[in-house]
Amino acid sequence: MAKGKDALSYALSKFIFSSIEFSDTEARKYWENIIPEIEKISTDQEIINPAQKVKLIFTNNKFHSNEKAPKVIIMNQEISMEHPGEIILEASSGEDCARLLSISHTIAQRFSLPIYLIISRECLNEKLNFKPEHIPFPPKFIIREQSWKPDKIYPNHPALSFKRIDYGNNKGPRDKAKILIISHGKHSLFVKKIIKNSKENIRHLEIQTLRPISKEIVNQAMKSVNNTISIDETYCWLEQNDLIESLSLNELIDLIN
Repeated sequence: MAKGKDALSYALSKFIFSSIEFSDTEARKYWENIIPEIEKISTDQEIINPAQKVKLIFTNNKFHSNEKAPKVIIMNQEISMEHPGEIILEASSGEDCARLLSISHTIAQRFSLPIYLIISRECLNEKLNFKPEHIPFPPKFIIREQSWKPDKIYPNHPALSFKRIDYGNNKGPRDKAKILIISHGKHSLFVKKIIKNSKENIRHLEIQTLRPISKEIVNQAMKSVNNTISIDETYCWLEQNDLIESLSLNELIDLIN
C-alpha cells in the first residue's frame, strides 16, 4: 500500500523547480532517507521569467527566509504562532503530501513569496486511499507575461483557503451536528481515529491553511452545530471566538466516548 511519502515523491517528479536545496546537513539526511530519489529529481535552471523560478528548500521548523521570491519551503516539524511566514500550510493526510506541494508551487508564483509547507512524519507514513498518480492536482498556474505582478494576501483569498470537512456518515452541510471538531495537521489523523467509531453526530473540520486562516470557513462549518470544539494545538491559530471550546485530545476522547 502506497504512503504519503510515495505521493510526495510522485508530486516532486511532476512540478518543475529552479533548484532543490537543503537548509543544512541534518535536513538533507532526514529527507534523503525518506525520498532516496530526491537527488535525481530534475530542475530547470534556464527559466527566464523570475516569477516562474520556484525554489524548493527542505528544512526544519527553525528556518525562515526574508527574501520576497517564489519558494516552497518544506518543513518536517510543526511551528509556533511566532513564525513570521505570511503563508503557512500543513498537511493533514497522506494525499496532502502531494496535493499541498502542487498548491504551494502555484501560490508561490502567484504571490511571489516563500510558502511554508509542513509535512509531518505521521502524514508521510499515512496510507493513501488510492495510487499517487490518481491524486487530483489543481490546474498548473502559468505566468506568461514579464509584466505580471504578485497578488495581494487577504484572509478569505480563494487561492489560500484549504480545508477538508467531514459531515459524518451520509450527512451534508444542511444536516445538524451535535459537535464540530476543528483540527489541523497530524492532529487531524488522531481526531479521525477518535471519532471513527463514535455514535455521536460529529462534524470534523481539518484546516490545512494555518496562515491566513479564513474566518469565513470556520463560521460556515459552525452552522447547524450545537457545540464547537477545537483541539488545543489548533485553537491558538484561530481567531478568538467565545463559541469555540479548546480541549486536549485526551479530553476529547473522554467527551465523545
